[in-house]
Amino acid sequence: MKSRCALPLLLPFAFAAALSGHSRQGRETKEPAAKEGKEAKVLSVKVLSCEAFDRFLEPVNAAGEPAKRALVDDLVSCAGRQGTPLLERGTKPGFGRAVFLYRGPASKVVLSGDMTGLRPTEALTPIAGTDLFYLAREFELDARLDYKFVLNDKDWVLDPLNPRTMVSGFGPNSNVEMPEYVRPAEVEYDARIPHGTLEDFTFTSKILNNTRVAKVYLPPSYAQSEARYRTLYVHDGTDYLNFAKINNVVDSLIHKKEIPPILVVMVPPINREQEYGNNPEFARAFATELVPMIDQRYRTQAAPGSRATLGASLGGLIAVFIGQNYPQVFGNVAGQSSGFFAETSLEPLRNAPKINLVFHLDVGTYEANFHGRNLLEGNRRLRDLLREKNYRVQYKEVHEGHSWGSWRARIADALRFFWGTLPVKY
Repeated sequence: MKSRCALPLLLPFAFAAALSGHSRQGRETKEPAAKEGKEAKVLSVKVLSCEAFDRFLEPVNAAGEPAKRALVDDLVSCAGRQGTPLLERGTKPGFGRAVFLYRGPASKVVLSGDMTGLRPTEALTPIAGTDLFYLAREFELDARLDYKFVLNDKDWVLDPLNPRTMVSGFGPNSNVEMPEYVRPAEVEYDARIPHGTLEDFTFTSKILNNTRVAKVYLPPSYAQSEARYRTLYVHDGTDYLNFAKINNVVDSLIHKKEIPPILVVMVPPINREQEYGNNPEFARAFATELVPMIDQRYRTQAAPGSRATLGASLGGLIAVFIGQNYPQVFGNVAGQSSGFFAETSLEPLRNAPKINLVFHLDVGTYEANFHGRNLLEGNRRLRDLLREKNYRVQYKEVHEGHSWGSWRARIADALRFFWGTLPVKY
């Protein structure tokens, strides 16, 4: 069963209604002073960069047919070459302006995505006498956000003018990349470096009375070596492989000697909400059945500090739970947008004695409104409690949302923190 990284009782990130169908520096341009007269104004539009959207609005709103249509054709042609949203200077430091455009036969176009709490709440403005709609929003200069358009309150579509998409368990979403966002190069396959191998591992649990097939990544050196290796255990393992390209990330880190060679055990769920909702039986099967089987079949290091468990969303919740309950097995826990809300009780962790665990946590600032609930605040509360109890914690907030685009870019941070060959500040 394919996992979706949704939290219990909530729809997954690829937008609810979709289920029914389903350079580092920004450019800073100086605009020439406007000349007097109508002819000069129309000229300025024709030579205009796509970025100066406000200078398009006044003449297009004032124009008649066919001039209005010609101006829209020019803008959409330019936007199609540049890609949307159009990016401009923001009105406050650290922010840029993104102008979303949609052209097509629709009576209503609404934006839904990370920036709207994953709900279709922000309507694009139609330009009278045309089939063009627009919406301007400001985001942090390094933000990366997923979105879709909702047409006529029913059809969920990608942005036709935006070539950038981000995969998810329910298909692609369009993707805003602000000017200072840096793509994680390590997720891309690099033919110039050695690559590990993937093989199937069948895990039959007597505790859970079920069987699933995990994927195991073996580093390039494994077959030629007699060494023992650290091991990363990954929840939603198939999704981390397909959507986050975790094998490419590990290949890159090993090649650059940023971490030693490791094994990665990618475990898919069978009943995700049930298994990952702090389920003690699943935790016991994972720690007392799966880990010994992996240790028996592969050359692994048995110390807790040589094992880590990683998950996103509900997968992050169960990763923390397993680490808390089996510190004799796992010494490192990585939770990405972990399923802790502002109202989640942390008393069990607060009242428990401190144990020997190391934590990596990351979350998006656009997760403060995750289907109406505050995932950002819950992760901040978890961070603060762990630090109060003197745990070693690496915590990262990024201007992103509940998305594989964010999680894949933080895998390297977690692995470098746990096992990096260079000192890491936290």
